[in-house]
Amino acid sequence: MAEEFIFWEPNTVIYKIGDKSDFAYLLKEGAVEILSENGTKVGYVNAKEVFGEQSILLNTSRTVTAVAIERSAAVKIPKETLLNEFKESSILIRAILRSTYLRLTNLNTTITKDLKNFFDENHE
Repeated sequence: MAEEFIFWEPNTVIYKIGDKSDFAYLLKEGAVEILSENGTKVGYVNAKEVFGEQSILLNTSRTVTAVAIERSAAVKIPKETLLNEFKESSILIRAILRSTYLRLTNLNTTITKDLKNFFDENHE
């Protein structure tokens, strides 16, 4: 299967929270900003990095919003391709990736709850 490239101009929303997870992306050039539900910048993706894979591997909808912050180009990785590559990797690699993604998801939930509790307790 041939690689499919996609290009984005600055400020283009690549995907948003709640979107279906059909593709991951290998960023070839440019930069992408990752935003939380309330618009907080929670990460950056640079060239030669993959993004959008977590929600595919965990079988969830998008949990963040991705926005190109400069002219960017990426290779689209279809869900099926990513899942096949994942299944063909060793059981050790699969376990490490799954554990890491689940920890990140749990950490995000914990931080959100802790911050909400802190705000509620200190601003009543």
